[in-house]
Amino acid sequence: MKSKTHIWLITTDQMRADAMGTENPTLQTPVLDKLASEGTVMANAYCASPVCTPSRASIFTGRYPHVHGAWNIGVSLDEDEVTLGDYLKQENYRTVGVGKMHFRPQCKTDFSREAEDVAIRDRGREKDNTYYGLDEHHISEDNPIGEYLVWLRERDPVIADRFELDRYRSKDAEHDVWESDMPAELHQTYWIAEKSIEAIMAHDTEQPLFLWTSFVDPHHPFDPPKAYAKLYDAVDMKVPHADPDELRLRPEHLLHQSSKGYWPGGGEPHAYAEEHLSRLIRNYYGMISFIDEQIGRIMDCWKQKGMYDNVLVVFTSDHGELLGDHGLLYKGPWFYEGLTRIPMIVCGPGIAQGQRSSALMEHVDILPTLLEAIGLTRPYGVQGLSQWEVLNGTKEFVRESAITSYDAHDRGIQAKCLRTNRYKLVVFAGEEYGELYDLLEDPDERCNLFFDHDSREVKLNLMEMLTHRLILAQDPLPERKANW
Repeated sequence: MKSKTHIWLITTDQMRADAMGTENPTLQTPVLDKLASEGTVMANAYCASPVCTPSRASIFTGRYPHVHGAWNIGVSLDEDEVTLGDYLKQENYRTVGVGKMHFRPQCKTDFSREAEDVAIRDRGREKDNTYYGLDEHHISEDNPIGEYLVWLRERDPVIADRFELDRYRSKDAEHDVWESDMPAELHQTYWIAEKSIEAIMAHDTEQPLFLWTSFVDPHHPFDPPKAYAKLYDAVDMKVPHADPDELRLRPEHLLHQSSKGYWPGGGEPHAYAEEHLSRLIRNYYGMISFIDEQIGRIMDCWKQKGMYDNVLVVFTSDHGELLGDHGLLYKGPWFYEGLTRIPMIVCGPGIAQGQRSSALMEHVDILPTLLEAIGLTRPYGVQGLSQWEVLNGTKEFVRESAITSYDAHDRGIQAKCLRTNRYKLVVFAGEEYGELYDLLEDPDERCNLFFDHDSREVKLNLMEMLTHRLILAQDPLPERKANW
C-alpha cells in the first residue's frame, strides 16, 4: 500500500460494542452501518482499561497502561512516550487531533485554578511543541471550558452562558438524564465535526493526513438534543434487570463502594425505576445517532476533497458503558462485556469488505496495524500486534486472548481480566476471590464459576495463560544496544 494513504481515527467515549445498528436493530446508525458493510467489523475487540485515560494512551502508544504509565484517570501520559502521531510524522504525515484527548487530567476538581489547569491540559510537549505527536489539536472534553466554549461564545453568548452554567440541564433532569434544548448546530458533537471538516478542507492533498476525530459522547450525562432523543420515543426499550443472586457472587469490595470510597470512573450500583432506565437508554442511543450523523458530515467532506478513496478509517471507543447491566451504570472496576467490549470497524484500501471477524483484538493493536497498513514494521517497544492480515482476510486470528486492566493503586484495587474466545477470568491483586465466566454457556455473565469445583482446571489453565501474558507484557524499553 502506498504511504500516501490518509488515516482517519474516529473514537467515541463510553460506547458499547452493541450500540450500533449492525449489532442492535433498535439503533439508528446508518453511517456506521454503511462503514461496516464497506469494511471489516472486529466483533471481539476489547479495551485496554474500563476507564478513559489508560485506554486512550494505549491506543496512541500501542503499549499497556502499566507500561506507558497513564494507569487511571487523573494521571498524565508521560511526554517521553512515542505515539502514533510521532511515527506518522516521521513519514511526513500532517497530524491533527480534534475533541477529547484526555492524555492529561480534565481539570474538573478545582475550578479556582481553572485557567492554569486548562493551559497545562492543552499545551504542547516541551521537546517538540506538538501535542503528543499532533501538529494541531483542538480539545473539547466533558467540562464546559476551553476552545469549544470560545467558539460557542462567538456564535451565541447567551447560549454559551447557559451552557457554562448548567450544560442546558432541564427542570425535569434526573440523575444525569435529560433532553437538551441546546441547538444541535451549536452542540459540542457538532463542533468536533466542524473542526474535523476544517482540517480536511485546509489540507494539501499531496501530503498524507492523519485526523483523529474524538467525540466526547455518549459519555454521561445522557443529554442529547431533544430531536435525537425523540428518535427513540416509539421504541419499547428493553431495560436490563439485575439478578439479586449476582450480588452474592461479586467481589466483596465491589459490594461496598460507598464504604471504600469512589472508584475512579464510577461503576455505581443503581436503584432506578424501569421508567428512568428506559429514558436513560433512549437518550444514550440518541447521542449515538447524533454522532453517527456528524461522522457522515465529515465523510462527505473527505469525498468532496477527493480524498476518501484513499482514506483508511478506524472507528472505535475508549471503553463501553454498563447501561444498567447487572444493576450498574457508567464504568469503573468491572469487566462485563458491555463495558470492556468495544466497537471496532476498519474500512479503506486493502481491507476486506463486508467481513465480520471474531478474532480477538486489543486497543494496543491499533497502532501497529495502522503502521503496517502504510508499509511500516512494528517499532521496538510497541506491545500490540498488527491485525492487518485479519483485516485483509488472509489470516483468521493473531491473538488467543485479550487483556483488560483496572488499576487504582491509591484506592487499593488492581485487577486484570483475561478474555479468550470462550472464557473470561478476572483476578484481583492480593485477594482470594475473582470472577470466571463461561461465555458460551453464560453470555450474560450471571454465573460466577471462580469457586466452582468442576471449573477448577479451566481456571488454572486461564491463570497460567494470564501469567504468561503478563510476563510478556513487561516494558521492553529501553532497547538493549550491546551484549556486555
